[in-house]
Amino acid sequence: MTAVGGPTAGSRSTQTLVARIVVWVVFAVLFAYMTAQSVGNFVVVTDKLQKFNEFVGSAGGASLKRPVPWVWLVLDVVVPPLAYAVGVWVTRRSTAVVTAAVLVVAFAAAGALWLTLQLYVPSLVDL
Repeated sequence: MTAVGGPTAGSRSTQTLVARIVVWVVFAVLFAYMTAQSVGNFVVVTDKLQKFNEFVGSAGGASLKRPVPWVWLVLDVVVPPLAYAVGVWVTRRSTAVVTAAVLVVAFAAAGALWLTLQLYVPSLVDL
């Protein structure tokens, strides 16, 4: 039996679900932006390396060609979606506040690693 005028258990769970979905969508946009930046870095670095290697090859300096740091570029692209997926998986049965807190931590951790890779990869190439 519920009190008169009080929220029912069904409406409370619906509100919690809606709040969690809103948190998931907001963080999905943030992680998607981070992923788009990583893909941009991937494209720019590989394009610059390809052009540099073509130039060096045409000038007869084949020993100066630089390899593409594929592992670091792929890791840079994979980190944001992986962090988001882990955050959503961990919070699949949590409240909206816990979901937001876990996704903030996941975003901070992914951002730290992502930024490190964004700065590290160009230093490997040294163009």
